Amino acid sequence: MNMALAILSRDVKTAFRSGGGWFYALFFFAVFTALAAIAFGPSLGALRAAAPAAVWLAAALAIQFAAADLFERDMNDGSLRVIAAEQGRLFPYWLAKSALLALTAAAPLILTAPFFLTMLGVPFAQGIGAALLLLIGAPALFFIAVLTAALSTGLRAGGLLAMIIAAPFAAPVLVFGVTATKAFFAGAALFGPEALILGALSLFMAAATPVFAIAALRVSLE
Repeated sequence: MNMALAILSRDVKTAFRSGGGWFYALFFFAVFTALAAIAFGPSLGALRAAAPAAVWLAAALAIQFAAADLFERDMNDGSLRVIAAEQGRLFPYWLAKSALLALTAAAPLILTAPFFLTMLGVPFAQGIGAALLLLIGAPALFFIAVLTAALSTGLRAGGLLAMIIAAPFAAPVLVFGVTATKAFFAGAALFGPEALILGALSLFMAAATPVFAIAALRVSLE
């Protein structure tokens, strides 16, 4: 845990000192939502109908975008190889990187989602409920992003490849996330069956991701 905290502290400081790289995911989320509001026109009915799909797709793309070079810098400067050689196991490293993505990408999106949803004609109170649903499903999205970033580490056009790999994994999360948000906007209970499935997907990805992501990182080091 000491190593994980040290890596997380280093990366958080680097993110805030590197000219706002941590801000890119939030900026992408804001721009995507604004463009969606413009594309669907001034009709409040059309905006509200499109809001669930727009916000979940924006969140998935923003998190994936933020994770594109999650391991690449450490791979290029040799830090990852040194950590693997000295520590023997990469779980603390994976944990630190996952926490970094959660803090700098997923958390800002969830906190600001109610404000951006108002651009899509969603009342602020309903936007808070949608943000809670994002909170349930976001772990699945950023664990998928961490896994695909590990799979594409060290490869040319790794960011694009990660996007392609992530698509089939993220599809169920988007389907149930959009369905749960639409049902909530229509008056259903916030924590309905779709929300429970979202939580199950997040728990499954939390359990499965470390094994495959660490294995992918070790393969990239060989």
